[in-house]
Amino acid sequence: MTEHLLHCPELKLRPVEPEDADFMWEVESDSTQWIQNSIVAPLSRESLLQYAISYDADPYRCGQLRLILTLADGTRVGVMDLYELSAKNHTAKVGIYVIPAYRNSNFGKRALYLLHNYAYQILNLRLLCAEILKDNVPSIRLFQSVGYEVAGRLTDWIQCGQKFYTLDLLLKTLP
Repeated sequence: MTEHLLHCPELKLRPVEPEDADFMWEVESDSTQWIQNSIVAPLSRESLLQYAISYDADPYRCGQLRLILTLADGTRVGVMDLYELSAKNHTAKVGIYVIPAYRNSNFGKRALYLLHNYAYQILNLRLLCAEILKDNVPSIRLFQSVGYEVAGRLTDWIQCGQKFYTLDLLLKTLP
């Protein structure tokens, strides 16, 4: 029943497999994203391989769900995360990373639509939140294009060196 929720003709969201470790390493090694993701040191291939090998498919048990975005032919184009998943509140935060070669192709938008249907119909979530750097206009536009609204702002919330960054909180009520 869930399979049709996680794919459309041109895109599929699928669980993490051990062979995804190198791809996840490439994504996690994009230092331009570290500020947004609060990463302070690069992750090793080995740690990502171990994550993939021990992947827990029950998002309520582990509090998160990572999905790999692929084209119909299996080409990996990104990663999507539901995290800080709360069974009590029926909420989660959502993050998406599309590799640069596939940005501006509507894959992010399609992936979010797929995730929303799955989150609502299978996980019974009612509200999703995206935390996005205020200056990341393309990402804010992406989330707004699928119905997220800016609901708050955390001014000077993230520090990197001597510079402070502001986060916008975008919310979407499901369905």
